[in-house]
Amino acid sequence: MTGSEGTAVGWAMQTSVAESLGKAASNRTLLDRLSVALVVVVVVLISAYTWLRPDYNWDMVAYIATALESQTNDPAELHAETWKEIGKGASEANLYHLQYGNPYNRHQWENPVDFQSQLSMYRVKVAYIGLLRALAPAIGLDKASILLSILPSIAFGALCLIWLKRENAMQGALILMPMLVMADYLHMTTAVTPDMLSAVMSLGAIYLLTRQRDIAACLLLFASVLVRPDSLILIFALLIAAAVFGWRKMPMLITFVAALVTCVAIERYAGHPGWWPHFYFSCVHIQESMANFSPDFSLTDFARGYVRGVMIALLDNHWPALMMLFAAAWALLHRAGRTGNGRENALMFALMIGTLGKFASFPLPDDRFYFAFMAGMAILLVAMWKPRFDLTAGKA
Repeated sequence: MTGSEGTAVGWAMQTSVAESLGKAASNRTLLDRLSVALVVVVVVLISAYTWLRPDYNWDMVAYIATALESQTNDPAELHAETWKEIGKGASEANLYHLQYGNPYNRHQWENPVDFQSQLSMYRVKVAYIGLLRALAPAIGLDKASILLSILPSIAFGALCLIWLKRENAMQGALILMPMLVMADYLHMTTAVTPDMLSAVMSLGAIYLLTRQRDIAACLLLFASVLVRPDSLILIFALLIAAAVFGWRKMPMLITFVAALVTCVAIERYAGHPGWWPHFYFSCVHIQESMANFSPDFSLTDFARGYVRGVMIALLDNHWPALMMLFAAAWALLHRAGRTGNGRENALMFALMIGTLGKFASFPLPDDRFYFAFMAGMAILLVAMWKPRFDLTAGKA
């Protein structure tokens, strides 16, 4: 007599429901389809929620204003047209938060000249601004900005499915999706910024590199710099990985040099204030006006920026814990002989050092800045592991 016989658990295991569940658990095809369904449901729900209840945040206001600069350069007119666009979809509560939610927002609402001075930090996302302007005549800037979060999110879901299918790891979606939610997939989509577009381009390049399609990957990486110039950090990390792990280094080197030159040119064209003023603004003390803002470099303020970044990252965000978890999982998979000898190890290395490099170059603590790195590592690990939940897995 086993320990469960004669107990409620033993009775439950003998019911028809338990037998049906047992049969389902032994059906690989069914579990693969359920895994696909999970990805589809998560992506559709997040996309629908974003369309119905987008996150009207300050960055959205600034990007719309930047897109409108092609129509007017007068601060008062630009300010009025920007808020007119925002008002098309924002609720009264959204508008109150954007205009009076904190002293900085209130100052920007009440001072058109200072508002325009902030835009030099947004003009550098030239491809994103260009896409907003291209879509605006058809659906308006407010809906265009929301759509440029939703469409990349859908593309990201499709990329996950293709990647897992190619790696024969479809059931890994049951593990991957919760990790992506922890990595801030929801807010990556609902926040109306170029972050989701940049992330899906970077992850598409990582996928192409796993397929040894280096030229296509390099083209996509270069394009990602036009969406977010800090994508240069990932390119540099991949260049280091190519040198360490013996890839073809020339395509990545050419891409890095081209992207670096392009970033410098874009910053000059956009009137970007430079690394230290931007660092001070974002990591030390926010400025109500960026006009002629050029503080002297200070080691004390430099250290303050990093301390602030570390503390907020550890207290309010998940990426540090996820990175440690992924590093441990990578080590365990290596011990079990599941990492193979392919590019996956090199790409894990690149994403690890890229995460650290991104924080080291600009210690912004928010999960969204590290989503591409976390998502890339999560997918690579699942592809290495190839977890199976059907009962026939042990007999395979």
